[in-house]
Amino acid sequence: MKLLTKTSLNYLSVTLFVFMFGTIAFYFLLRHQVNQNINTEMEKRKSNIVNQLLSVHTSVYTPSNQNEKVIITPLNEVPAPQLNFNDTIFFVKNESKYVPFRQLCFITEFNNTKYYIQIFKSLEETDNLIVRIFLIMTLLVFLIITALLITVRHTSLRSWNVFYDTIKKIKNYDINLHNEFSLKESDVKEFDDLNKVLIAMTERIKKDYSNMKEYTENASHEIQTPLSIINMKMELLLQSQNLDEKQLKAVADAYEASNRLSKLNKTLLLLAKIENRQFPESKSINPQEIINSQLENLEDLIFDKKINVIKHFDEITTLTLNPFLAEILFSNLVKNAIRHNTNGGDLIIKTSQNNIIISNSGSELKIDKASIFERFNKQSSNPESTGLGLAIVQKICEVYGYKVNYDFENNLHHFVIDFSNFK
Repeated sequence: MKLLTKTSLNYLSVTLFVFMFGTIAFYFLLRHQVNQNINTEMEKRKSNIVNQLLSVHTSVYTPSNQNEKVIITPLNEVPAPQLNFNDTIFFVKNESKYVPFRQLCFITEFNNTKYYIQIFKSLEETDNLIVRIFLIMTLLVFLIITALLITVRHTSLRSWNVFYDTIKKIKNYDINLHNEFSLKESDVKEFDDLNKVLIAMTERIKKDYSNMKEYTENASHEIQTPLSIINMKMELLLQSQNLDEKQLKAVADAYEASNRLSKLNKTLLLLAKIENRQFPESKSINPQEIINSQLENLEDLIFDKKINVIKHFDEITTLTLNPFLAEILFSNLVKNAIRHNTNGGDLIIKTSQNNIIISNSGSELKIDKASIFERFNKQSSNPESTGLGLAIVQKICEVYGYKVNYDFENNLHHFVIDFSNFK
């Protein structure tokens, strides 16, 4: 949930709670005030009735005002008289409905006789007035809340536009493109401070990235040069006729270790370049063509291990990749499937519009599946393996947003490249 939406919802929920509480309180306060006014009128009416009691000759006196009613009854005829103010309801025949009344009951004495007097005041008009006032106030408050909410949201959106623009530029920024990282100025101090910090941080990252890139390339070059010299000297020693068998074996082992170190250096440099996204150029490539080319290059190894190659190229699939990285990606997967295959085993390659699956025969691994793509995690004792092939595969997929998964089922190792989210 966006912060602006969350803030608006919090504001709306608090406002509605206050509005509901205030509305209920307003109704009861208005009701109380109206009752107080009616009570005052009825007190005045009580004084008038007592003063006019000499002129009353019947038990019921009906004023000309239909909203008022007075009942005078001898006290001995009332079994349980109620005193003070209270509310009641009468059925009005001429209107054929029940009407609420406010009544005042009191006892007075005249000519040594006590009388129970009830004064009634209709609440119909006041109730209608309260309802109208209540509805008007509710409408006004609702309009005020709506106007405030719209105003606050509109103002907030204008203020947050700078923030969203910053997020968009950070998301699209690529340090390898060497584009200038500039952000909009904001009239909100916090956003302006954030942009200044981000610009300064980006400059430091660019500088550190440039230094790291330069160091990686220089270190690789400086290491590779003496390794090449060592290999050349070892080759000369291997061709020498003055070495006995023990010395020859020592030189051969050193030469093999030097070659392996040279290969490891090149692989680590490649991995660093992939992580630093130094292969920006991407094209639409056909994986089937690359896989077929790799199978042709490794035809002798496949023949030696008597591997049965099964291909299911159901549809023509295209991926957007750097051509050089695409070669490395599928080369590593195919070589891995051949190197760790059993003699006379199967190599199954399936392609579709959503994924590419490369499977090979073999026994179940003794390591956790989740660690198979970790660096220097070797599943065999093959001295030619650096333990970085699958790590490079995962890193290439990560750079382009693809997913690579591993599974073992029916004595087959399955490596799946999933690119369904990009179709």
